[in-house]
Amino acid sequence: MLISGTELMYLNGAKQVDSQAEAAMASMQVHGVPQTPSNFSVWYAYHSGQNPDLTRTIEVLVSNNCPIDDQTLDQLYEKYFRSPVADMVLCDTSIRARETLKTVLDLVERVRSDASGIGAAINDISTQLHTNVSGLAELIDSLVEETGKIAGRSERLGLDLKQSVDKIGALERTLQDVRREATTDGLTGIANRRYFDMSLQTMSGDAMNSGDDLSLLLVDIDHFKKVNDTWGHATGDEVTQLVAEALTQAVKGQDCVARYGGEEFAVILPGTSIDAAVRVGDNVRTALGRRLFVPRTAPQAVCTVTVSVGVACYEPGESLSQWVQRTDAALYQAKRSGRNRVVSAGVPCTWSPK
Repeated sequence: MLISGTELMYLNGAKQVDSQAEAAMASMQVHGVPQTPSNFSVWYAYHSGQNPDLTRTIEVLVSNNCPIDDQTLDQLYEKYFRSPVADMVLCDTSIRARETLKTVLDLVERVRSDASGIGAAINDISTQLHTNVSGLAELIDSLVEETGKIAGRSERLGLDLKQSVDKIGALERTLQDVRREATTDGLTGIANRRYFDMSLQTMSGDAMNSGDDLSLLLVDIDHFKKVNDTWGHATGDEVTQLVAEALTQAVKGQDCVARYGGEEFAVILPGTSIDAAVRVGDNVRTALGRRLFVPRTAPQAVCTVTVSVGVACYEPGESLSQWVQRTDAALYQAKRSGRNRVVSAGVPCTWSPK
């Protein structure tokens, strides 16, 4: 029995898929990765090379002997395979995209059939000219009529194609909006915790590859509970927005400012040493200390907003959870030492109010 080229291609593809699946299962066993559906998705994509960023991230983790624990696996799956906030919208967008593409294909097919029909009509008229010169006027009228038909179809076709292009543009904008909303904090407009986790994973991998410094700041608003209890949560929201604005103004380039949770913020500073990161934290603390805060919701509550800052520099091969814990410990030390100060982890360098 002969096998067509299409069937042979399919069989070869199936064999390749089986081979990659076997490699993924074997690799999961070597690294002690539980064989769950989500973990298999990550490992299969790694072995198939479907996602270069995922492949590079896992290679860095393996080469640096980093533990591939449940937290790391969850982060990889969350980053590369799942977007809980956007799943429903992306599904709907995907359906509409397929419908729009089908419309475009139908239009293209219509062009082909129109051209074929007009060609046949013109050939028929040309034949009649050779055999029936006496009916020339009538034949010319027929040619004008057929030409008018294609002109009308072409005009309508142009409008239909333009509408399809507009739909595709709207779909692209929808996707951009979904991505932005899925990674943006609604109150402050800066990155949210999800985007922070993604950036931390990516930037730590880049730092391990390049050998560049990578620093992390955790910033906590001092006495935030008292603000809420005294003047209400609306005033607390204003204070949160004020600190987010101050942090945004203090960074530049590829730096990432995110709302870490509640009254706490995180700042990732690629290419930044521990001393430079401490200066960034102190610049934010100083800038806030110089401003008198007058909330719109409580004009009588004139006060100064202060923050405590913990700083730590990433150590190559260190797990992300350990790095965050060291930074959080420095932040706790800053708050325990009297607040309104910057404390760095692992370096004897503590900034306090002048």
